[in-house]
Parts: sequence; structure tokens; C-alpha cells
Amino acid sequence: MNEDDRESILHDLNIKIGSDINDLSNAYELENKLVAKRNEIQSQLNEANDEVPTKLSTAIKKAELNSKQIESLKERREKLKVKVDLFLSKTVPLQNELNKRFAAINKLEEVLSYLKSFEKIEDISNQLQQCSDDEQAVLLYGELKDMCSQYETGHRAVYIKEYTHYWHNVLKDKLTKNYDEVLKLLKWPITSGAENSPPPKEILLKFSNITKYLFLIQEPEDLVSVNVTNDFNQDQDPCLPVRILLRPLKKRFTFHFTGSRQTARLDRPEWFLTQTLTWIKDHQGFVRSHIQPVADKLQMKKVRAVDEFNAGLIALAAERLHTVLALYNTQGSKGEIVDSAFAHAVDETLGFHKELVAVTGKDVNSVLSVLTKAETFVRWLSVEKKYALLKMDETLGSEQWSEAVAAGVGSAVGSVVWVPRGADWFIALLKTIEERYAVLPQPGHRLQFLELQLELIEEWRVRLTQLMNAALGVMAADSLLTSDSPRHLLAVINAAHHTRTVLLQWAHSLHYLQLHYYRRQFHHFTQQQHHDVSESETDSSDSDDDSKTTDSKKDDLMSLNEVEQQAKTMAEREVTRRDSLMIDLNNYSDVAAPIANLSVTDKLPGDDEAEEAGVFAEAPALLAHLRDAGLAALADRILLEFKASIRDYKKQSWHAMLMVEQIALSVSAPLCRPLSALVGRMSRAGDCLAPALAMRLRAHLANALDQYIFEEVVLENWFNTGGTVQFTHDVKRNLVPAFAPPNKSASQINQLPKLVEACKLLNLDYDDARRLRSFLTKQTATCAETLANQGIRHILPHEALRVLQQRTDLRDTASPASVMELF
Repeated sequence: MNEDDRESILHDLNIKIGSDINDLSNAYELENKLVAKRNEIQSQLNEANDEVPTKLSTAIKKAELNSKQIESLKERREKLKVKVDLFLSKTVPLQNELNKRFAAINKLEEVLSYLKSFEKIEDISNQLQQCSDDEQAVLLYGELKDMCSQYETGHRAVYIKEYTHYWHNVLKDKLTKNYDEVLKLLKWPITSGAENSPPPKEILLKFSNITKYLFLIQEPEDLVSVNVTNDFNQDQDPCLPVRILLRPLKKRFTFHFTGSRQTARLDRPEWFLTQTLTWIKDHQGFVRSHIQPVADKLQMKKVRAVDEFNAGLIALAAERLHTVLALYNTQGSKGEIVDSAFAHAVDETLGFHKELVAVTGKDVNSVLSVLTKAETFVRWLSVEKKYALLKMDETLGSEQWSEAVAAGVGSAVGSVVWVPRGADWFIALLKTIEERYAVLPQPGHRLQFLELQLELIEEWRVRLTQLMNAALGVMAADSLLTSDSPRHLLAVINAAHHTRTVLLQWAHSLHYLQLHYYRRQFHHFTQQQHHDVSESETDSSDSDDDSKTTDSKKDDLMSLNEVEQQAKTMAEREVTRRDSLMIDLNNYSDVAAPIANLSVTDKLPGDDEAEEAGVFAEAPALLAHLRDAGLAALADRILLEFKASIRDYKKQSWHAMLMVEQIALSVSAPLCRPLSALVGRMSRAGDCLAPALAMRLRAHLANALDQYIFEEVVLENWFNTGGTVQFTHDVKRNLVPAFAPPNKSASQINQLPKLVEACKLLNLDYDDARRLRSFLTKQTATCAETLANQGIRHILPHEALRVLQQRTDLRDTASPASVMELF
């Protein structure tokens, strides 16, 4: 007995006996139960011992009997096996003979079936020859087609195909003749604008029946001979009914638009393009209503009758267009005339494609493939660039280029007009080029046009730089008020700003984002391919593990179609992300931030997007540099005049001015004329500049004037009480309001922080001024913090100390050298 069983028995005994060792009644009862159970088990064992010998003897007898039967069966099996072997040995010759005869019979049956198939072909051919019923003939021809699909190899297959092809031509000629007769009754081709009465039902029924027969006699795809065609034919041959419907239209097209007829003029491609479009409009409804339903009833799922009909007509136009453009390429020596005709043909082709998409509802690229042929595409790019540069020269050579036009739709409500006519034209040129090449199916072609746009943007920037230098050479400071000479400089600044702003907006559009991501993905794709090719060349003798690694890398490569699709997906996600971001920004109204320290080199609001120029790369940054350079030059001209006319103001006796009541104060006489001229020039320039640029110019002028007056007036003069009052009045009541942005009070935005803080220092109480000066004299590390507590954040501690020492009321404690400056 193991320990677990022992513990279990002890546990049960403890439960049944109980915890009281003096009470043995439970023990006696347990003893009686165990004795009774023991007796029962002993009796069962005795009974079992009595039955075992009887059952055992019976089982042994049965086993012996079964063993005898098995031995008997084995003996019978051996006897039967001997008899079977003897029988088989006797029948082997007969079996071999029967196999030979059965093989001969099967061979004869195959020969008979082979001959019967030829007999059936001849029989069907004879029936077709004698048959006058079109429907019965079509059914018989269907049997031939079934035999073609049944027998695919050997001489018989070739024989059946030849017969099928022969009867296809016979039936096609017969049904085509009947078809042409019905088409004449239907007045096919349909004349545009003619009021044709609906054809009788019996004619339409006959037309529908013959159309069904033509569908049924179409040769199987493996029987259709493959013809070497040009690149402008359809992807697959049209179905037989559509082929017959196209025949008279092809004849008309060839008659009118080829050869030496007047309608075939090379300089009028719009004639055959317009006619092709007209035919599609006039006939596709008929094809959709009377041809496609027949194919649908016959469950011919591959038949798209309308698309095949349209593609057949488009292929005619594409082939003729290719001929015309090829002739233009061979006549390149004729120069301007041929270029003009070529550009006209391209325009008409793009217009035809646009109208074609609108009419058919599908983006058919057959005509565009003509324009993307290597020689034609290079010529297209060359002509686009040539005419763009010529127009740029013409536009910038005119005096009207700098005239302002409405800045968008806001002009209707009286907004500021600041966009130069030349910049508006240039953006329209880029947009026109984009619209022309955006329909091209291959992103590689679109990228080449994008490179052309970048070239034109760089050329535009160079021309603007030249115009800005010329304008600066003839501009004087006072010309802002007296003449129109600064108009070109302001126009250059506005043009650079407008062009840059539009480019940044375009960079985030779906079209340019897709090109940006495609170019990046394609660059990675080509690098990866080059890397894998070089690895396969250098590691050709490596181990199997290395070859498996290379194979896995090749599997990871994407096809060009996958690259294009991934670029499109990334662009769509980016547009969605930006749209959601703009919605969040529109829900947040930000108060105007202080721009007191904004200089020409600082970024305008939104200039952070220059880092996200995307596909335009560095073009927006270069235009921003040109814009900033123009603003800096304009600000320098204005400041130069102001500095030259403010000499008397700097030399005023600020230390000896009489005290004047606040009501009687007015701007200092020496400051009146310079400030008036400065404000007038700033206002005139601001009226002509974009609102953001006007704010930028105002901030720059305010920053420069703040620093200049602080250094030349405040730090270089002593101030008594009268001088302090006068200077404070000049600053707070005249200078600060003069530079306050529109619709903003001077108290909201302070553009002259140093002058305002200097006035605060000059107007400090005597005791406060002495304590602050004493503290600043010690030059401790907490000087800046102390000044900040006083509201002085733009003046440095040593400058604040100097301002305090310029007060005459503190001169009793000033140094002797400083006191001598009074005299």
C-alpha cells in the first residue's frame, strides 16, 4: 500500500470514528460493517472459484474446433490454387490471341472514326454548299467550329481548320452582302443632324438576325491570323458586326482626310478630329442599342461593341495624326511656321482627348500615345519651352507687365490689388502646361514636363532678378512719392512672392504630390535594381544561401506599375492628412503675435512650408530670397533718406528744454518732416505690396528706426524733465502710432520696443531711478531679471545704465566725464 492510499484510509477512519476517543460506539459500528463486507467478498470468491473450471474447459474445446476448421480451409485453398494455376497456364495462349485481336479491332475503329470525321467534314461542306437558309448554314458552320475545338493536333486538325476558315470567308461574304443591304435601308452611316424616321420593325429584326449570324460565324481566337499592325490599332480586333459597320466610315475617312484633297490639309488636324468625334456621337447610341444586346443574348462576355466601335474610329484618327506630326518633324528646317502648326496640332489633340472622354465616359489613351512617341514627345517639349520663353520675353518687355490685377476673387469686394499682370500670366502659363500634360498616362512623361516647368520657374526668377537690379539702379529715395520708377521694384517683389505662394500651394495638391512620391519611389526602385544587378554579377560564385538571399531581394522589388500605384496611394493619404489638418486649424483662431522684432530675413507666417516644397525643390526658397532681397533694398532706400533728414532732431538740446504742459505738446519740429516722409513712403509701398509683405516692410522699418533712434538720440543725449516729456510725446504719440499695423492700435502691438522702454527709464521716479542705477552699476547676474520685473526686456543692462546716467536730475552723482558732455 502506498502512502497516499494509507493517508486516505486514515482520513476516512478519523471522520467515521469522530474526535471523542472515549465514545467507541462509532468504532463498534464500523467494525461490524467491515466484517459484513469481508464475509460478502469471501462468498463471492468461493462462487467464482467453483465456476472457473467449467467455463475454461468449454473455451478450450471451442478453440480446438476452430483450429481444425482453419486447417481444413488451408488445405482447400492450396488445392484451389493448384487448379487455378493449371487453368491459367492452359488459357494464356488464348488470352494473348484475344488481346491481339482486340487491339486490331480498336485500331480499325480509330481508323474508321478518323475516316468518318473526314466524311462528316465533306458532308457538312456539301450541305453548306447546297444550303440556302442562313440560319441552317450558321448551325452547320457551328459544327465545324466544334470539330476544330475537338481535334487540335495532327493533319486532321489542319484540314478541319482550313475547311472552317474557307467556309467562314464564304459565309462572311454572303452575310456581309446581306448586311450591307440592310444597312442601306437603315441609312447607315447615320447623318448628323438629319431627321431620320425610325426604321420599320421588320428591317430591325432582319438586322438583328444577321448580326446574330455574324457573331456566330466568328472564327475562334486560335484560328484568327495575327497581323502585324501599327501601334495605333485596337488592342484586339473588333467583333465581325462592328468591323462591317466601320467599313463605310473608314472609306469616308480615307477619302476626305488623306491624299491631296482640301479637307486633308496638314495644318487643319481639327477637321478629321472633329469628324471622328461627330461620328462617335452619332453612332455609338445605335451600336449600344442594336449590337450589344445581341452579344449579351449569345452570352459573349468578351464583346464590348460600343468600345470596339469607338476604338476603331479613334485608331483612324490616331494613325492620321501620327502621319501629320511625322511630316512636321521632317519639315523642322522651316522653323516658326512648322512649330506653330505642330503646337496647333498638339492643342487640337489634347482638346479632342478631353471631349472624347466626355463623350465616351472612358479615358482612351490611343490618341495620347501619338504625342508620347519618342521623337514627337521631344519635339513637343521643345516647342512648349520655345513658346513659353518667347511669351516671357514679350510679357516682361511690355510696360504693362507690372500693372496690378485683382488678387483673386476678393477684388469684387474691394480687396487690395497687388498681383502683377506678368506674375498672373506666368502662373497661368504653368497651369496651362500642367493641364496639358496631366492627362498623359505615363508618370515618366509627366515628370519630363515637370522638369520643363522647373526650368521655366528658374528662368522666371532670373528675369525678375535682372528687372530688380535695373529698377534699383534708377530708383531714388524720394521717387516713391514723386514718380512711378519704383513700380517695377514693387512688381518684382510681388511677383516673386505670388509665384512662391502658388508653388507651395501646388506642391500640396494631389497632382504634384503624386509626381513627388513617384519620382522618389522611382529613384529608389532604380537604385535597388542597380544594386541587385551588381550583387548578382559579383556574387555569382557564392554559396546556395547567398543565392537564396539574392532571390528574396529580387522578389521584394516592385514593378513600375506598383511604384506608380504606391505613389498615388501615398499622395492621396497626404492630401487627406493635410485636409484634416486645415480643418483643425480653421477651428482655431489665433491672436496676432507680436512682430516687433521681425526683420527682412525672418520668415513670414507660413514660411515653414518652404521646407515642404515637395516636387518644386529649391525653387520656392530661391524666390523667397529674391523677394527678401527686394524688400531689404526698398527698406534701405527709405531708411537712407530718413537718416539723412533727422540730423537736426538728433542735435536738439534735450538737456535744456523747457517744461510744456501735456495739452500744449506737439511733435518736435525737426522730426515732423522726416517722419512724414517716412510714413508717406511706407504707406505708398504698402498700398502696392501684398498685405503680408507690407506688414513685413513695416516691421523691418520699425525695427531699424527703433534701433537707430535709440542709439543716435537716446544714448547720445542728456535729458532733463522737459526733454524727457517731449521725447516721450514724440515716441508714444507719433512714432509708435505711425508703425502700428492696420486695424491694430498702438497699445496692442508695439513696433518700437526699445524706444518705449527708454521712455519708461527716463520717466522713472527719482528714487526708483537712483536705486535701479545703483543696482545696475554693480553688474550682478540678476540685472536682466530685475529689468524684466520693471518691464524692460529689450534693452540690455549696460544700455539701461547708460540711459539712466543720461538723466540730468541724476547728474549730481554722475561721473565728471559724463557731466562734461552737457557742455
